[in-house]
Amino acid sequence: MTTLAAVPSASTRAVPWRRLVWVAWRHYRFALVATVGVLGLVAVYFLVSGLQIHQAYDAWRSCTSRNSASCTFQLNNFQNKYGSTGLLGFVQVLAPGVVGAFVGAPLLARELETGTYRYAWTQGVGRVRWTLALLAPGIVGTAILMTAFGELIAWRNRPLVSAGVAQQMDGSLFPAVAPAVTGWALLAFSIGVLAGLVWRRIVPAIVTTILLWFGVAAAVSLGLRQHYATPLTTTKLQIKSADLTVGQWWTKGGHRVAVGQLNQVLQAAGIQQLPSGNSRAQASPGSGVVDPVHYLVQHGYRQVTSYQPAGRYHAFQWIEFGWLTVIAALLLAVTVLLLRRRQA
Repeated sequence: MTTLAAVPSASTRAVPWRRLVWVAWRHYRFALVATVGVLGLVAVYFLVSGLQIHQAYDAWRSCTSRNSASCTFQLNNFQNKYGSTGLLGFVQVLAPGVVGAFVGAPLLARELETGTYRYAWTQGVGRVRWTLALLAPGIVGTAILMTAFGELIAWRNRPLVSAGVAQQMDGSLFPAVAPAVTGWALLAFSIGVLAGLVWRRIVPAIVTTILLWFGVAAAVSLGLRQHYATPLTTTKLQIKSADLTVGQWWTKGGHRVAVGQLNQVLQAAGIQQLPSGNSRAQASPGSGVVDPVHYLVQHGYRQVTSYQPAGRYHAFQWIEFGWLTVIAALLLAVTVLLLRRRQA
C-alpha cells in the first residue's frame, strides 16, 4: 500500500502595513467625519467670537487717554461682556475627554461586540498587528485635532488674558490649550481603548471613559496642578492678576493665626462685616467705615499668600502634557498585553 505524504501548504504571508492602513482608514472614516464635523461647528463659533473679542480689545487698546471716562467705559464693557465663560468654559474643558472617549472606546469594543475580530485575527494579520494598525491613526488623528483646537482656544482667549479678564492658569482655561489639551485627549483615548477591551461593548466603554477621565481632570484642577512646583509666598495684599493664588492665611509674630482668632479681634474692636462680601466694614456707631484687612495689618497681623507666578505657565503646560502622555502610553501597553492573552 502506497502512502501519500501530505503536501505542506505555503506559509501565510503577513498583510502589508499599507493595506492595514487602508483598512484602518475605512474603520475610522465615519468617526473621523463625525468628530471633525462637531469640532468644526464648535471651532466656527470660537472663531467668530474670537474675532469679536480681538476687535473689542484692539478698540480699547487704541484709546489714547486710558484714564478718561470713555476708555474706562470701554474697558468695563469689555470685561462685563467677555469676562464670564459660562457654559463655553465647560465645553472647552470637556472637549478633549469627549473626543478621546468617542474615538477610542469603540476602537476594540465594536470588533468584540460584533464578533468581527475573529475574522480579522485569522486573515494573516494577527491581533497585535491589527490593534497597532488601529491605534496609530487614532493616536495621530486625536493629537492633531485637539492640538489645533487648543491653539484656537489660546488665540481666542489671548486678549482676555492680556486685559486681566481671564486667568491662563485657571482650571477653565489651562487644560483647554496646547500642549496640555493634547495630553488630556490622549488620556481619554487610551482609557477608552482599554475600557472597550474590558467591557466588550461600546456604550459602557464610552460611559466608563468619560467618568474616569472627568474624575482625573477634577482632581488635577482642584489640587495637583497647583503643586507642580513649590508655590511662592508674599505678604503683599495683592498679587498680579496673571498669578494663580494657591492659598491665603494670616500670621502674627511669625506664627499662623486661626480665622476664629481674627474674628475675635475684629469683634473686640466693634467691627462688623458688611453683607454681600464687602471688603469694608462698619465699626461701632459713629466711627465711620473701617477696612478690616488694613485694621489687622495696623495691629501687627500679616496676610500671607501662596501663589504660582504666571512665568511658570509654559513649564506647567509641558509638565501636564508629559505625565498625561506617559499614563496614556502605559494604558495602551496594558491593552496590547491583555489583548495578546485574550482567547479568540
